[in-house]
Amino acid sequence: MDASADDGPIAPNGIPWWELRIQPGTRRKRFGQERRLAAWLWYKKEIGDIFTMNELRDALGPDIIGRSEHLNRRLRTLRAAGWAIPSYKDDASLRPDEYRLQTKGARYWLDDDRQAYKRFAPSARARREVIDRDGRRCVVCGIAAGESYPGEPSNKARLTIGHRVPQERLRTRGAADDINNWRTECARCNEPMRDELPDPRRYDEVLAQVRRMSRGSKGTLLLWLRQGERTRSELDRVYDLARTLTHNEQQDLAAYLHTSSAGSS
Repeated sequence: MDASADDGPIAPNGIPWWELRIQPGTRRKRFGQERRLAAWLWYKKEIGDIFTMNELRDALGPDIIGRSEHLNRRLRTLRAAGWAIPSYKDDASLRPDEYRLQTKGARYWLDDDRQAYKRFAPSARARREVIDRDGRRCVVCGIAAGESYPGEPSNKARLTIGHRVPQERLRTRGAADDINNWRTECARCNEPMRDELPDPRRYDEVLAQVRRMSRGSKGTLLLWLRQGERTRSELDRVYDLARTLTHNEQQDLAAYLHTSSAGSS
């Protein structure tokens, strides 16, 4: 029996989705833990609610958790399907064992929704095409594969594929997800990996780098800190906006700029 036959909290065999161990209509096919977790969050939690590992263990059984890294891996699977579930590494107001449900994504426990999401995953060839198209740099922060993050010489960037518009949002609009919606992102800027960000730098680590700066650079940094933002030109701001356009739209804008520049010369 197709698990998509019932959209309610109760599976076709009369058991809540989050309590299933075997997929309805089968004898031995295991009902995945990510599917149970998604169903429980969908029906038992509202947007903005906080939950803990112990709460999940009590509701879904000890096998849903295992060690914390296993839970984080399952949450990353849901994040890749449009769910936003920040942890304490994303939100300082949360405790280390807490997570917040920020966005409900694909109904991962339903066959059709899960398979529809998987069909949108780019092939290896498409990934290479997107990364080559974007100049082999993260379109969010600009870092290239193998480059070190600022202040982290041992932490090298790894490139992956992200979505300009989340897949679930496209599905609710009846729009297709295609290569024009895919963009190159480093693992740090890619949503499913944000829970793996390292802790913020400590004051003494930042101060050590500031002390090595020139007097002029220190003055500029002081100005930015007092303003609460980096001083940026109108060109900087418009460029940031242009970077968020689709690849095709960027080409159209480049063509306009080329024509405009030629006409003014």
